[in-house]
Amino acid sequence: MLTWEILTKAFRYVYGYRMQLGKALLFPLSIMAAIGLYESDSESISWLSLITVFLAEILVYTVVAINTHRIILMGPPSVPEWGIFKPSKRELIFILYSISIGLITIPLSLFALIPIIGFPVAFLAIAYVIGRSSLVFPAVATDHRWTFSDSWRATKNYQILMMVIAVGFPIIMGLPEFLLGFFPHATMLAKIVSVLTFVFVVAALSIAFKAIANERNEN
Repeated sequence: MLTWEILTKAFRYVYGYRMQLGKALLFPLSIMAAIGLYESDSESISWLSLITVFLAEILVYTVVAINTHRIILMGPPSVPEWGIFKPSKRELIFILYSISIGLITIPLSLFALIPIIGFPVAFLAIAYVIGRSSLVFPAVATDHRWTFSDSWRATKNYQILMMVIAVGFPIIMGLPEFLLGFFPHATMLAKIVSVLTFVFVVAALSIAFKAIANERNEN
């Protein structure tokens, strides 16, 4: 299984389900556009507003990820026509796993304090942990009872592949949003682009999960 095959299939699936994804993600995109408009029009933002925006973005990205995973892996009928709006236990578990990975990688960032080689060591360590753990997200989104341990075992023979899919590809897809940050009054557009590129990242993770899980079941 090659990285290029996974990425090609991801783009193909997103294009094939573009109408269904467009409807399911219309509400999250609207929320992100509103957040971007609010941030661009506000000269100063209070701490309460920052926390509210942060929580709203977490919820939006969670809904986008779950909708995308389910449409790619289970087909459009697996979600309501206009997406999932009502948070459930699935969304809560998804968010908790996201927070857990963030907490796990914090100590690894301390490698950056090592002179000269610190930053690349920290980056590779974080990428390795994220890559080996990330299959838990498409699993949870599609109602499989996977844990980090399941993801770790499943990715044993695909360590570099998962580092590329879960970390390298998102960095590349995040470049448009990064570049938009240099333009004034482009906050709203950057938020929308961020969600759209995130869909491709989630799709790639879905394809990787499908291939690896199928091989795991065969064995």
